[in-house]
Parts: sequence; C-alpha cells; structure tokens
Amino acid sequence: MDILKLMFFCVIVLLPLTLLKKYSAEQAILLTIAVVALVALRFLSYLTPFLAALEKLFARAGVNGAHIAILFKCVAASVVSRLCADLCRDGGSQTLATLVETAGTVAVLLIAMPILRAVTDLLLGYFG
Repeated sequence: MDILKLMFFCVIVLLPLTLLKKYSAEQAILLTIAVVALVALRFLSYLTPFLAALEKLFARAGVNGAHIAILFKCVAASVVSRLCADLCRDGGSQTLATLVETAGTVAVLLIAMPILRAVTDLLLGYFG
C-alpha cells in the first residue's frame, strides 16, 4: 500500500514540476532530483527485507555469496545509469543521456566479469 502512496506522490509532484519546467528548467531538475532521492530512499527501506530473504534462499541453494553481490551490483548500476540518463533527458541533453546509458552498460559488463570467468572455467572444465 505504501508503494501506491509513493506513486501517488510522484503524480502529485508532476503538476508543479510541469509548471516549473516552463518558467525555470534548472529548478525543475533540482525538484526532480530531490523527489527521486526521497522516493529512492523510501523504496530502499522496502527492499531490505526482500534482499535478506533472497540471500537466505541463495545460501540454502549453495550459490556463492560473491556471485550474489555481483548480481546486485549489476542491478544497482543499471538502475542508477537509467535514472541519470532520464535526468539528462529531462535536462534536454539526449547526447549525455545516451553516453550515460553506454557507460552504465560498460560498467555492468565490467562488474559481471568474474561471473563470466567462472562460467568460462566451468565450460572449459567440461569440454577442455
């Protein structure tokens, strides 16, 4: 139910944000950043129990904890790069948004490299 309240809050902020964009684009971006930070912090408090349950589930399955951390880092990098790209688009720069998305993709690939190595070693163990 609280997530619906957060969505409603975002919709309510949309009207003043639209008016602010018309008269002061800089302040509109600052308001957007503030709302994103507020909602993200609140949302993270809902995410904590889910992450704890997921870690227990993976531990029972015998999945390496380091691989789980890499997975979460990849998801976090994707979300952060998407939010930054959207803020760049709101600021009027499609080029910066594309650059941020590309940097986020490269970051995810670099973060996931240990998992790629583990999969490669596993395959070479079977076929090598």
